[in-house]
Amino acid sequence: MKLKNTLIFLLLCSAISIQAQNGKIVERKTFALEKNVKLYDRITKEENGTRVLLPKYQYLEEVVMEEIFYKSDGLKVKAYLAYPKNSKIHPAIIYNRGGNREFGALNEFKMAFIIARAASWGYTVVASQYRGNDGGEGVEQFGGDDVHDIINLIPLLENMPNVDTTKIGMYGWSRGGMMTFLSLMQTSRIKAAAVGGALSDLKMMNDSRGGEMEKYVYSELMPDYYAHKDSLLASRSAITQVDKICKTTPILMLHGTSDWRVVPEESLNMALAFQKEQIPYRLVMYEGGDHGLSEFNDEVDEAVKAWFDKYLKNNQALPDLKPHGK
Repeated sequence: MKLKNTLIFLLLCSAISIQAQNGKIVERKTFALEKNVKLYDRITKEENGTRVLLPKYQYLEEVVMEEIFYKSDGLKVKAYLAYPKNSKIHPAIIYNRGGNREFGALNEFKMAFIIARAASWGYTVVASQYRGNDGGEGVEQFGGDDVHDIINLIPLLENMPNVDTTKIGMYGWSRGGMMTFLSLMQTSRIKAAAVGGALSDLKMMNDSRGGEMEKYVYSELMPDYYAHKDSLLASRSAITQVDKICKTTPILMLHGTSDWRVVPEESLNMALAFQKEQIPYRLVMYEGGDHGLSEFNDEVDEAVKAWFDKYLKNNQALPDLKPHGK
């Protein structure tokens, strides 16, 4: 009995130690955009014998960009970090990448055009590669324990200078939208969220893509997939558990009507479910837009920036969702 109690004590101490480490940055280095020649040629021009940023990308001069590793559930996980060079106190945004494994991974392009771009709006932005990717430890689970890698970015932000952690936003695209919905079931700390082409119904996605998601993604990343298929898909599909999503986080949903990767019906169904559960949301459907809304890049940036500014910088009160008016 004494040995058993000792083992229990040691396990508890180990769990407490791991919990205390969550979000701790263990490695960091400057992020060099120029290491990607294709990107660097795109964002710069030759001027007096040197390469200078094109006017459209001058915002990159305003931010610090870093690659980091941080602790999540005892694992060392890779992430990207960007923040303004000035010393003001800023709100924060957690960006959730799409894809799985190497497909859709964070890279120099995403740092320049999404993460650093959002940081130039006056935010500290951090984005996880999720466990098991890009030199990180562990194995991603496509919406399982890897959701902790997002939640554990909150204590990371709390330990950073010049970050107002009473004002944290969350921004996810595609699979990152799924990760955003799942995160909003676990925390009420997110003051505003935005998602694009968001995956919310894993069965619908698999059916609409002829079973390829099950064959190449679900079965390879979800533990014991075929033994627990129905429960695993349901637990990762926000549409089956909308009632668990935080009702004090206003959500902006963007979707292209010509999206084949995540069909538009997924966002339309979520809007109906949000309506029923009285979760504050705004749905914008872009006519003829593809999965990445590549035809509407500037409009998307404007919409997302306005949404976060509204709730994180301007302290907009939550809307009145009860029927009212004349």
